[in-house]
Amino acid sequence: MYPNPYAQNYRQIDLAAEVEQASPHRLVTMLFEGFLTHVAKAKIAMQAGQFDVKARNVQFAMNILVGLKGGLDDSASPELSHRLFELYDYCERRLLDASARQDIAGFDEVDGLIRQIKDAWEAIAPLAPEATSASRLQSAVA
Repeated sequence: MYPNPYAQNYRQIDLAAEVEQASPHRLVTMLFEGFLTHVAKAKIAMQAGQFDVKARNVQFAMNILVGLKGGLDDSASPELSHRLFELYDYCERRLLDASARQDIAGFDEVDGLIRQIKDAWEAIAPLAPEATSASRLQSAVA
């Protein structure tokens, strides 16, 4: 069965619209989500013997890590920025090694590391403007 090209076009348009409207915090979250998706797809493709699909998804995941490294801003916390850079760099090397060795544990390791960072990132999400307005209104009424 061939993938529906119209569905693929719709997904691309939908993603472009989401990126265009996303806050900087949401954009980073989307990068984490994309990374985790590509690692999962690479792992599944490797298990299925689809090495071209695995390689393509590993490359996408590595590109996302490069983007995450490039987006680090050390003005607020140079130490945190440096540690995240080192973590992303380690994940790049580990992912490349896991791909070359067909090592499921390597895919699982980078998934777990980035998932922890993603969860921490989501925990510090700024309040949405409507949530802030609603809480102000609720405080004023109480």
